[in-house]
Amino acid sequence: MFRNLPFFIVVILYVCSCNHVSSDRQKTVNYTKPKTHVKPKSREVKKPVPVWGYRFVITGDFDGDGTQEKLTEHYFNGLTHQETNKFYNVDYDYDIKMAYERQSYSFIACDNKLIRRIDVAPAANFGLLYLKNEGDLNGDGGDEVSCVTNKGDWSSLNDYSIMTYKNGKWVVLYWFPIWEWQLPELPRVGNQDISDAGKRIAVNLDTTNQRLLNDLTAFKGLVKKAGRNKIRIIYRSKNISQDTIIVSLKDRHPPL
Repeated sequence: MFRNLPFFIVVILYVCSCNHVSSDRQKTVNYTKPKTHVKPKSREVKKPVPVWGYRFVITGDFDGDGTQEKLTEHYFNGLTHQETNKFYNVDYDYDIKMAYERQSYSFIACDNKLIRRIDVAPAANFGLLYLKNEGDLNGDGGDEVSCVTNKGDWSSLNDYSIMTYKNGKWVVLYWFPIWEWQLPELPRVGNQDISDAGKRIAVNLDTTNQRLLNDLTAFKGLVKKAGRNKIRIIYRSKNISQDTIIVSLKDRHPPL
């Protein structure tokens, strides 16, 4: 019996060796099996939503003929030459980018087609920050108009221009420098009749936009008549933040 002991030992070692190799091979197969690739979900990018923006509409006798006219602000896409939105529901950088890419421009049109429109400068703007009928400031029988451009930039410096209709065209009667924060913030929407575009933009104002519209309606402006060819203005002074002075319209602008 003991003579066969070496034989049994060899058999046992062989069997153990085979089991070990089989186990190692199984491990190797399991380790090298390719993993299933799971594609990560892409982050959804929200498409910017157009925001119409406010449009000014004022009335008055601008040519001095005794008849009331209406001036309406328009904002156009320079590529399509159609009325378009001023803003998007994203950041201000995107608004500026789109204003330049679309070559946007704005103008003030009169319902009396014999009165020329006022082109708002500079181009690539967001229309107007302010528009008001100032009444007859120079005594010529026609109402003057003040307007401020909503420039597509980051500066708070701006100009307050008083326009008058003379000899068939609009000219600057007087202008003065202002801070944009001197004017009320505009609502982003409003009920406006865009007659030249053949449609009416009607939206429901939320609480914030209704408050801004009320503030705009109550705002008295930065100009008040102070006598014959004289006005009182609230302007950006070189000495202090803002100042109030009485000036002559014949000077065309305050001391700078």
